[in-house]
Amino acid sequence: MTELRTGPTVIRAYLPIALLGALASCGDGARQEASGADPSGAKAPPKQLIVGQDLGAIRGYMASGCCPLPDGLTAYVDFYDILADGDFGGLGIDADGEDAGFELDWNAGPVSAYRTATEFGVADLAIGLSITENEHPGKLQRLADGEFRAEIRRLARFLDLVEGTVYLRIGYEFDGAWNQGYENAPRYVAAWKTIVDGLRAQGVDNTVMVWQAGAAVVDEVLDRAHENIAAWYPGDDYVDWVAFSWFMSPRETIGVPSDYDPGTPMQLAQEVLAFARKRGKPVMIAEASPQAMDLGENFMAHHAAIWDGEPATGRVDMTSDEIWDHWFAPLFRLLDDNRDVVHALAYINADWDSQAMWGPPYANGFWGDSRLEANGDIAARFGEAVARWKEAR
Repeated sequence: MTELRTGPTVIRAYLPIALLGALASCGDGARQEASGADPSGAKAPPKQLIVGQDLGAIRGYMASGCCPLPDGLTAYVDFYDILADGDFGGLGIDADGEDAGFELDWNAGPVSAYRTATEFGVADLAIGLSITENEHPGKLQRLADGEFRAEIRRLARFLDLVEGTVYLRIGYEFDGAWNQGYENAPRYVAAWKTIVDGLRAQGVDNTVMVWQAGAAVVDEVLDRAHENIAAWYPGDDYVDWVAFSWFMSPRETIGVPSDYDPGTPMQLAQEVLAFARKRGKPVMIAEASPQAMDLGENFMAHHAAIWDGEPATGRVDMTSDEIWDHWFAPLFRLLDDNRDVVHALAYINADWDSQAMWGPPYANGFWGDSRLEANGDIAARFGEAVARWKEAR
């Protein structure tokens, strides 16, 4: 398998090769109850902490006892391979709906959505559902044309096995240049609707659809233009939650010579937040991790050549307080300042540098080590901040 399978923005020298993902949801009455997406705003969903993004990362987090028990866990699934024997797209169930008996490893940690949903006693599940053409040329158009009904039925069968709510991130980071096929927004929207309509026809009623923007300044650098995210919107009847990714500090700017100003992460996040408020949708920060920082070794370094310098160079040693102030404190300010609309935080708790997809020689950039259990001071402050965020009114 190639590197496109799981995680946030894949850089690969920032060529258009990357991640896959998605969300979906079904059953109007049950959807509203699970999502809290009441257009009147009468019922807001509770604040939720979600942890991922591979089984190894989750096992480490849970075994350490370092941090709050999550409300949900993250898994990734390749839609087009759901029926493939010996693979099942990372879904983790076979044709009989039983545990497939293995965990995939796409060079970014072990993957099985079924084991993620059943191993830890955590009811809710967030799934990044990949529908890109990175490894499947031409298939997004075929999906948009109504094919892959059997894959949708298998996905529906899996969703029915999950005890809690499933947050289905269909075609996540739709605006990312690394997601091949998504550049055709009408085709993306048609594919999204095919999946949602198919799941609804199967009677799925525990799943909410999450529409996730990348909101990435790196994408702005690649495109050298700002895109209108509304072009990818499938419509209020097809979307329950809106989401975005969050990896940098809010006002970080490009650090290498460039004649194009990509703006800041905060500017792009505010665009998504404003869109969600206008549509009356709750928001999830669907992928959050302190990019290019190492919590265990207490340092940060350059992420990518097109952004700040050659990956893993320019190392700056930091205290735990400095790490907190640089990335974590702004994250929780973002949550507090937008608590009217942001109701879920999905943290990626991974030793990126130990995984072939993300580690040396850093073809996909330097990501570091975001495991909270690697830094007791950060872990304690994280737990306190999550508690305050959940309790505040």
